Amino acid sequence: MPEIYFDSASTTPLDKEVYKTYIDLLQRYFYNADSLYDKGVEVYRLLEKARSNIAKLLDVKSDEIIFTSGASEANSLAIKGLCMQKKKGHIVSSIMEHASVYNALRQMEKVFGINVTYLKPDKDGLITKEMVESAIRPDTFLVSLMAVNNEAGTIYDIKGISALIKKKTGILFHSDMTQALGKIEVDLKDVDMASFSAHKIHGLKGSGFFYRKKHIELEPLISGGQQEFGLRGGTENAITNIVLAKTLRKALEEREKRYEIVKELKEYCETKLKEIRGVKINKSANDIAYILNISTSLKSEVALNALNAKGIMVSTRSTCGSRENEPSRVLVALGIDDSEAIRLSFDYFNTKEEIDYFIETLKGILEKYGN
Repeated sequence: MPEIYFDSASTTPLDKEVYKTYIDLLQRYFYNADSLYDKGVEVYRLLEKARSNIAKLLDVKSDEIIFTSGASEANSLAIKGLCMQKKKGHIVSSIMEHASVYNALRQMEKVFGINVTYLKPDKDGLITKEMVESAIRPDTFLVSLMAVNNEAGTIYDIKGISALIKKKTGILFHSDMTQALGKIEVDLKDVDMASFSAHKIHGLKGSGFFYRKKHIELEPLISGGQQEFGLRGGTENAITNIVLAKTLRKALEEREKRYEIVKELKEYCETKLKEIRGVKINKSANDIAYILNISTSLKSEVALNALNAKGIMVSTRSTCGSRENEPSRVLVALGIDDSEAIRLSFDYFNTKEEIDYFIETLKGILEKYGN
């Protein structure tokens, strides 16, 4: 039985070159980057070179890159770190955000009484800059909106929204760019803070980084020493952070080539799905090639388990909420019945042959279990 992986929005396999570099460095450089003897200083220099390389790849300053355990931590640092500074005021976000943003906002509402406006998508599935502008109040200090939705694959107008916010005095703009990095262009020119994860671009789990303009003051979530400019205490996970630079470089170098491969695969899959009775393709006005959300005439759990039994791995929703019983607020906001939805997410290593197998398998499942 084949093993077909259509869940790359959840996580990606580790790049072989990244793995080789990681193992090599791990064996040679176990030293603490804050130690002052030669070996520790050498690790520190490698760490700072990696930080500098990441900054150059994104056209930002080196001291604006903060290493984290991933985008969830980075999202919390952006939102909670700023709210602990402000302690009052208003934030504009959306109902479509990843759980790490949405739940951080809910916590700040509860703890500090911060007011939050959660924008809902329009009929095309989009959050527009006009919506954002209408929601801004005199006491608004932050707008936080993701670049690409992890469940529906919708691409939002981050460039237009960030340019709008830049004209508003005293308001910062944060974006969770996890699903955008390495897939579409990431422009941080008008962005004040942004969050990223390595494991979405064939890097290590537990690895990521947070971008924030140097002038922005945040309260640290992890108190400790001098590490990460005083914003993240604790001994540096130096080797993981060092190989992140290579992970990012490879992802950006291959971005356009990989996108074309994935775009062709998605279009091929959509064409085949349209031939199947009982399948609906859930599209918004602007979708990324990597994510395809569909609905079938079966309950999602039945379809997922039946596909899994045939060696096909898909999701029913974001994996951060995969074990929750509550409906997906993202899909509900889009008018999609989440009890019948399936998320396929592709990558450059997938093939048309895999899609053919998926299509024939899905047809068989619908015939067997459908009404």
